[in-house]
Amino acid sequence: MKLVIFGSSGPAGIMTLTKALKEGHQVIAYARNPSKISYQHSNLSLVKGELSNAQSISNAIKGADAVISLLGPKGKSVPSLPLAQGTRNIIEAMKVHGVKRLIAIATSSASDPNDKFQFGFSMATLMVKLLVRTAYDEFVSISEIIRKSSLDWTIVRLPMLTDKPQKNKIAADYLGSGKVNLFWLNRNDLADFIIEQLNDKTYLRKAPVVSN
Repeated sequence: MKLVIFGSSGPAGIMTLTKALKEGHQVIAYARNPSKISYQHSNLSLVKGELSNAQSISNAIKGADAVISLLGPKGKSVPSLPLAQGTRNIIEAMKVHGVKRLIAIATSSASDPNDKFQFGFSMATLMVKLLVRTAYDEFVSISEIIRKSSLDWTIVRLPMLTDKPQKNKIAADYLGSGKVNLFWLNRNDLADFIIEQLNDKTYLRKAPVVSN
């Protein structure tokens, strides 16, 4: 497949594009600062661009088979929610060019109708709202924008990410199921799960929590 990856210059993004290339995919990495991506491959193209540049995003997506978004707030977010607006630009470009498959990340704070009440999670969400409200609002907004689209989306909701040794064991379910935890997911395992979704329809138009 020809893939466009947003958020490609972060640790999880680099792992995802690396695994995609090893699987034989062609990758276009869209990033504000592509110089952060040192990995080189004949099937890798780096595109420098801002999420606010709708035309640049459209040019990158034209001819793609699928889009992967690893966009998420880093550090102090801003009230204007630029990642949410960037997501709108991505979705609009996908509609224009007839690209249907979108795999994106969010945190478990972006609730799903299949979730069940879980006291620890409710307390954790309250703390996130109090301490990093704009980041919380951004992830929730991104999820809502994607859900309202007509795309074939999957939202991968995450716990804390870690670089500890890869487990090669992933659980995917909803909050309160007792099958997933909110404490860790290895970035390599995340990358594997995302690449698997390109050909797996199990979570089509669904938003599971994924953890080790």
